[in-house]
Formats: sequence, structure tokens, C-alpha cells
Amino acid sequence: MSYDPQGYWQERYRDASLRSSGHRDLPEAYNLWLYKRKRQVLQHAIRDLGRSISGARVLEVGVGLGAYVEFFRAAGAARFVGTDIVPHAVSLLRQRYSGVEFIERDVTEPGLRDAVGEFDLVAALDVFYHVVDDRKLVSALGFIAEALAPNGLLAIHDVFLHRPSEDHGYIRWRSLEDWERLLASANLVVADRRPIYFTMVQANETSSRFEAALLEALWRLAEPFRRRLPGVAGAAAFVLDNIAGFVRREGPSMELMLVRKRVGET
Repeated sequence: MSYDPQGYWQERYRDASLRSSGHRDLPEAYNLWLYKRKRQVLQHAIRDLGRSISGARVLEVGVGLGAYVEFFRAAGAARFVGTDIVPHAVSLLRQRYSGVEFIERDVTEPGLRDAVGEFDLVAALDVFYHVVDDRKLVSALGFIAEALAPNGLLAIHDVFLHRPSEDHGYIRWRSLEDWERLLASANLVVADRRPIYFTMVQANETSSRFEAALLEALWRLAEPFRRRLPGVAGAAAFVLDNIAGFVRREGPSMELMLVRKRVGET
């Protein structure tokens, strides 16, 4: 059966909880810490490039149930627009956040800039691995590039494998090499890449068998705590991943990539 993105997310969003857009196999209290870590890494990466969310025009594609809306508003975004392919999600967000722009839109379809304008930051957070067709992803990247201001950034949360890309039906994990090729096709280049998780989610790719065994053992050891005390387990793993993030430049799972236009492109 072929993957139908709109139908898939329409079904997931029937449960309007954080697990619907986050990690389905983990409790909501634990997901709160996962999102906190992702927001923290995003803010630090933007700051390290000498940029700021404050005063920026921000577009979030695949806004879902709005896990980042308050983050961008609190950070001082001058304008925030969220798009999603699911009408139900867009309707819920319009009711929840009065005065904020939410648009039903598929980012793989043309006319993004004409519909929403130009932005200093476009966020595609846990979105692109659900665009399993490379041709559609190339289209999406091109349309986003058109909507980026000359000095704008595209933020991507994904897995950037150091092994060949993998197709899992409703998810496609792409290699770093494939990502760089796809970005280049849209005149985009990597400005920064850094790990998000080390212990907070299961490892996807490790540097050695020892690291794989260690992370798997830690994951299994923490399983009872994640189920019984998810908030405490999430907080503890958050601290561990913060520490690991200071000393490791490569991670075993999700990473953040900041992308910009090639010099000379508009």
C-alpha cells in the first residue's frame, strides 16, 4: 500500500496530544522533554551563526498541533506563519491561537512564496523524512528556497545517515551524502549540523559496536522509569544529552541541520 501523507496525519491528529506529532511510543510527559531538547538545540545553533529569532519572519512547514508556536512567539518572532496538509490541525490551531496565521498547504506544491511571502527562518522540524519521494522533496526544497530571504535559514530536524539511505514506507531515512545532493539541487548548502539526542531516543546509528551496545543497555535500563515516571526519566535524559552535546559533534539519532542559500543566489 502506498503512503498517503494527508491520510496518515489526519488519522494521527485525531488524538490532539503531544504524542500525535511527537514520539508515538513514549508518554506525553516524556515527549515534553524531547521537544524541550529540540527547541534548545535550535536556539543555540541559530545563535552560534550570529542570528536571532527575535525580529525574524518565521515560517513553520508541517506545523502539526503547534508544538513550536509558543516557542517562536516567546523568542520574539516578528511574524509567524504555520502551514500543514491536515485541515483538522489547521482548524484546531486557528481556534487555539487567535491572530496567528495558519494555512492549509502542501509544501511540495508550487507557489509557496506567492501564498505566504518571504521569511528569515523556515522550520521543517521532523517533516522531511515523511516526504518519502525524493522528487517531491527536491520540489519542496526549491519552493522553500524561493521563500527564503537572501540571508535566510532553513532548519531541518532529521536523521542524516553515514550509511546508505533507507526506505521504511511512511519514513525515509536519508544519508548525509544524499541530503547534500538534494540540497544542492535547490541551491542550498549546509551552514551547521549538530546532534540533538544521545540517550533520549533509541540510537539509529553509532560509531562502534561498543557504543551501540552501551546505548542499547542504557535504553533498556531506563525503560521502567520512562513508563512509570516519564517526567523524571525525561528530565534525567535531557541533562545527559545536554552534557553529551557539549563534547560530541556527531550523534546516534536525530540531528539539526541549518541550511542557507548558496552565496550569490537569491
